[in-house]
Amino acid sequence: MQSSINSRVSLALLAGLGLAATETANAAASFNSSAALSYSIEGIANLNNPGDLSGLEIVGYFRQIDAPAYPGDEYSQVQIHGSGLVSANNPELSTSGSFSYTFAVSGTLAEGMLDAHHLAWYGLEFRNNGSDSYAISLRLDYLLGAAAGSATDSSSVTIDFFNGDGLWQGYDRADTAFNELNVVRAGSSGLFGFELAAGQTEGLYADVRMDNHLEASPVPLPAAVWSFLAGVIGMLGLKKRRSEQPA
Repeated sequence: MQSSINSRVSLALLAGLGLAATETANAAASFNSSAALSYSIEGIANLNNPGDLSGLEIVGYFRQIDAPAYPGDEYSQVQIHGSGLVSANNPELSTSGSFSYTFAVSGTLAEGMLDAHHLAWYGLEFRNNGSDSYAISLRLDYLLGAAAGSATDSSSVTIDFFNGDGLWQGYDRADTAFNELNVVRAGSSGLFGFELAAGQTEGLYADVRMDNHLEASPVPLPAAVWSFLAGVIGMLGLKKRRSEQPA
């Protein structure tokens, strides 16, 4: 009778350990995305009155789009089915004339599934409020970073830049989809030049899109642990048999 009780206790202990391990051992998932953009003005010349820049206004800006920017827009949405957190770090607008901004988004997931889509608008705009014409040249440099905690997770950062008429100037992407967990892409728009007549506005604008997907599910107990527990149960049984043998 005692042997049967001991066996049931041992099996219950083994099952309990396995169940607890399955329920509590989750693989935490995480991502980090960032886009650092820096505008450099290479040259400004007044074509009518050299050296006079009084009629020119320069505006740099950054904006995170917290809602769909247009019908059917899939970006700027965060969906968490489970236990997780997503945070977006917005830069403060620079007043020093550096025109550099870094937008970063990170997320963690303890269990379940997480999808995070963010959209950010960058721009350096030139407004001619005077009567003279200007020749302007500038460059946009960028550093994109996409990092995921494991191969089952994904992170991507995409940039495209264009002028005031919406004419496409370039595109780049950092993506962990190709079995890399940490991808960094550095690039530049190259020299972008134009002439600005009286009353005109022109600039170099950029859209940055971030797409991240995380999954966190229970991790099965390693086979070595099961072997160890089975060995412990066997030793308990061997010890009992020895104790039942007559001296």
